[in-house]
Amino acid sequence: MPELLKALLVSASLGALVGLERQWSGQRSHPKAETVAGARTFALWAVLGTLCAWIDRGHQPGIFLAGFVGMVLLVSLFLFRRAVRDRDIGLTTGAVSLATYLLGGLISYGEVKTSVVVAVSLVVLLASKDWLHKMSRKFTSTDVYQALQFAAVTGIVLPLVPDHPYGPYGAFNPFNIWMMVVLVSGLGFAGYVAVRIFGENRGLAMTGLLGGLASSTATTLAMSRESRDKPELGRVCALAVILACTVMLGRVAFLVGAVSPALLAATSPWLAFMAAPAIVFAAWSWRHFSGESIPASTSAAEVHNPLNLRVAIQFAILYALIVLLVRWAQDVFGGAGLYVASFLSGLTDLDAISLSLAQLQKTGHVVTDVGARALLIAAIANALLKAGMAVALGSASMRRPVMLVLGATAVCAGLAAWLI
Repeated sequence: MPELLKALLVSASLGALVGLERQWSGQRSHPKAETVAGARTFALWAVLGTLCAWIDRGHQPGIFLAGFVGMVLLVSLFLFRRAVRDRDIGLTTGAVSLATYLLGGLISYGEVKTSVVVAVSLVVLLASKDWLHKMSRKFTSTDVYQALQFAAVTGIVLPLVPDHPYGPYGAFNPFNIWMMVVLVSGLGFAGYVAVRIFGENRGLAMTGLLGGLASSTATTLAMSRESRDKPELGRVCALAVILACTVMLGRVAFLVGAVSPALLAATSPWLAFMAAPAIVFAAWSWRHFSGESIPASTSAAEVHNPLNLRVAIQFAILYALIVLLVRWAQDVFGGAGLYVASFLSGLTDLDAISLSLAQLQKTGHVVTDVGARALLIAAIANALLKAGMAVALGSASMRRPVMLVLGATAVCAGLAAWLI
């Protein structure tokens, strides 16, 4: 079969797929109205893109661009008439029609796999309209403002800051520091989005599970206060805290792996070993609480948007200080100093010390085994801190399971650090 004929068949198929979604969406929104652009129209636009690209390549350069300009004029005229007649601009259909023409051109240039991925992604995105609208209503204007502000500042700051070590021990690398801020804030924002979308009104345990992605500390504080205000929910709040602290270990593994895959390979089995007590407790508790519906009254609101410049700058300063502390302790006291610094840093922020150790291992300042042991020691400190917070702020029914499980987690971490 000639290559052009294959390209035309693929173009028509992908165009029809996109057009079917547009036709279905139009019929659902306006059942009695006639669909202007459906499967046939989009199939023709994709075929047009393929033909114009084929002529452009082999016969008349510039014809593909001319075809695109013609498409823009046609779509603009259609949208103008629709806006005058129905007061409905319908920019989505116009944008998708132009994308379909470009898809046809991609196919003519042999990018069939890319075209299939793009076409399927377009269909999924278009079909997700209702879900996206529903999700966007869960965020406040402050959330949007902070996200845009953080993205703008990051896009400006990150390319401009120098990638060079400064200060004592060469501990301050502006590029590395801000990159760690972007990494932690991005992961925290993903957890925040998960809490806002799925956590609200899904039960305290689910909120704790998702809250561990955003901030296990904030989740522990929120659940402790919840158990104190409603003692009858103490055991569920304990489960939420334990789930958040367990998810935090996965969060640490992700951050470490993003910077130093070698350190991740050395620590991931031991992090899984640390999570064993919590997994056993969660499995038992889930059976015990199955069928119960306990709303997350205020806990979801306790996890704040991490894309806040003030919080980001605070983390940058903390990360830089921890890197300096670790370098100094290692230089003055050797391995013992590194372990002490890791323990103290783990009491403050496990993300910062984890990233610091990963960066030091990557640059050769810390050998892998020592870095893995220091990371586990920091995890011990963090587990003990969360247990202390729950004991100090939570109800009596919450304290015992949290102390037992997080205590067992710390013991597992200590055993792992000793075995390395």
